[in-house]
Amino acid sequence: MIPDKHGTYQIDPNEYSREYFLTACDGFETFKECQGINLPPRLKAIWNLLDTKPGMKLLDLGCGRGEIIIQCGLNQIHGVGLDYSKDAIALANKSVQQIINLPKVNVIKPNLLLADIKQLPFLNNSFECVLMSDLVEHLNPNELNLGLNEVWRVLSSGGRLLIHTMPNLWYYQFGYPLFRLVRKINGENLPRDPRKRHQFPHVHINEQTPRSLRKALNRIGFKRITVWLFDYHDYHQHSRVMKRMMRLFARSPLIKYIFNNDIFAIAEK
Repeated sequence: MIPDKHGTYQIDPNEYSREYFLTACDGFETFKECQGINLPPRLKAIWNLLDTKPGMKLLDLGCGRGEIIIQCGLNQIHGVGLDYSKDAIALANKSVQQIINLPKVNVIKPNLLLADIKQLPFLNNSFECVLMSDLVEHLNPNELNLGLNEVWRVLSSGGRLLIHTMPNLWYYQFGYPLFRLVRKINGENLPRDPRKRHQFPHVHINEQTPRSLRKALNRIGFKRITVWLFDYHDYHQHSRVMKRMMRLFARSPLIKYIFNNDIFAIAEK
């Protein structure tokens, strides 16, 4: 981590290495198989919520390996992917070049930029849609506020922002201890801190709840804000009984607020 001018810490872009994107960042198995042409479940859920139309202009902030931007190109959308990791842009560029070279496929070539969300290199009102997929939790509060202000600036009037962020902090605080207890009964010892289950635990520095995310969007001035929890997982790695239990907990009214780990939000300018 590196300190910013406000005395808080931000993640060094070098932390988001090729190793991170190809061994730890969700969906890396699918990416290795098809270089972004097919989407893993998380990105399928996000893509289906974008409500894209051919010819529209879409900005993907924190584009990572570039899967969403590749889908934009394949669906005649003018996509721009931005990331502040050099390795992310390199991976995305390689995948974009592959789809450009596909025979008999009409592709609008996506643009990729190495830049920072706090100062977007675009004119006001440049995009009809902005995506922040799994980016919010990597930004400290000041970065998030500055970034959302920039999103507001580059969105056209009536333009939409779609956010996906995880984990849900309520799950970490209340749901995970119960899940850990159940797994312990079944003979599996999980770490007390849920972050330690992951290979790169230090890159999540600003986990949200549905309430805190709504407040952040309200402060900027977004309208028609919808924030919800959505369970898109198939839980294929668990037993049949555990699958049923996890689906029940992640989708049932009220209970889902502490067991569902995926927060989505849509807001308009």
